[in-house]
Amino acid sequence: MIRLHSLLSAEIIKTYNINNVLVKGISSNSKKIKKNYIFAAFTGSSSNGLDYISEAINNGAIAVLVDNKKFKYVKKNFNIEIISHKNTRKLYSIICNKFSKYKFKNIVGVTGTNGKTSVVWYVQQISKLIGENTASIGTLGTNYKKINKNSNLTTPESEVLVSNLDSLYSKDVKNVIIEASSHGLDQHRIDGVKFNIVAITSLSRDHLDYHRNFTNYKKAKLRLFSDFAKNGIAIINDNILYSNDFIEKAILNKQEIITIGQSSKAKFKYKIINLRNRVKEIELNYKNNKSTIYSDIVGSFQINNLVTAICIMLEMGFKRQIIEKYIGNIKPPPGRLEYIRSIKGADIYIDYAHTPDALKNVLISLRPYVTKKLYLVYGCGGDRDKGKRALMGKISHKFADIIIITDDNPRFESPKKIRQQIMQHCPNATEIPDRKKAIKKSILNLSKGDVLLVAGKGHENTQEIKGNFLIFNDAKIIKKFKIKD
Repeated sequence: MIRLHSLLSAEIIKTYNINNVLVKGISSNSKKIKKNYIFAAFTGSSSNGLDYISEAINNGAIAVLVDNKKFKYVKKNFNIEIISHKNTRKLYSIICNKFSKYKFKNIVGVTGTNGKTSVVWYVQQISKLIGENTASIGTLGTNYKKINKNSNLTTPESEVLVSNLDSLYSKDVKNVIIEASSHGLDQHRIDGVKFNIVAITSLSRDHLDYHRNFTNYKKAKLRLFSDFAKNGIAIINDNILYSNDFIEKAILNKQEIITIGQSSKAKFKYKIINLRNRVKEIELNYKNNKSTIYSDIVGSFQINNLVTAICIMLEMGFKRQIIEKYIGNIKPPPGRLEYIRSIKGADIYIDYAHTPDALKNVLISLRPYVTKKLYLVYGCGGDRDKGKRALMGKISHKFADIIIITDDNPRFESPKKIRQQIMQHCPNATEIPDRKKAIKKSILNLSKGDVLLVAGKGHENTQEIKGNFLIFNDAKIIKKFKIKD
């Protein structure tokens, strides 16, 4: 157990006259509260933790963490030690980490609109081939010897994240690489984690339904460089929007900055020799040391993610020759420009692309492999950033030849309205609401030299409609579809 005063600042202790009681743990779930636990009573639009304080006390809570505005209410209605703070989620995350036991060699944080999952996947997979115990945490789940999905969030809630880190440390994991989403950064889920390397892969429009505008979205991403890895290493792709903003934050945080790109200004330069070939030759130039690697990964943006992963691993302490030895064996993560099969001489891919920039990059990446027509099947998610739909409609109209607009995860929104909002800017598209039928229809029309991209859901195994999660996986549907070649 830990003394409460060791978890809090002197200012909080003095302001709220907090006793130095012994505490055993912390949770924001009243049902998980045990004797001598702190209960974090969050309040917001979707829940009210104040309603569960009585249950937490009955389960053994010795203290409650609440927002400053709720202090008087709790003081009046409950006989319990009160920790009050202006940012309860931030303090909650910090306290969660103070109860942790992990001590890793490296903890790496990766943010970016697109590319996070691929980068952490490449780092984890290369490490696995080398024989180093490295785990990743992100969209696909917690990935060490196998992928375990215990959170629906790219960046898990603080309590779950710390529990995962402790579990990995107990299994002799040496390094961890974590996807830091804009939601996770904005909601302080990773506060208290001692990162020593941080990286950004890309930056474009996403999640404006939550952040409201691009400025707020970028601000959330910047936190990884301004608030974490002080005196550590910042890896920044130099072709992203506002890269100078990230460099400025890194400078203020006394980080060593490594820029990655194909420009002469980049510290870690790379050049793709033959993008159109199945196996690409990639020339690397870092710290006056040139080398060549070979990869069959599709897409210049995925090669950029691979190079970012290589840079991260070098800064983690891996030897360059050993890393490069295994590059040819690396495949993309599930649902990231993933080749599924060939039918009638036409190649079929799936991708998670659900932002305008991601869709554009994937379509451009596939174009060199098309000798006839580029087919596209996709939709947009409901109850999310509606402004993306027009942009994605314009992009599909410009970069694809045959387009079928279908349903993605409509959630509680009208699927028909979502499709219409896309098709207003994609007049040559065909509308097929049923996603399975849309995929099958496009496959039936394929001929030799065509390429089909099914976009938007990638690795997902369900389709969310009106609160129901229906079993649905693009790759499985494509693999099971039978047709005479």
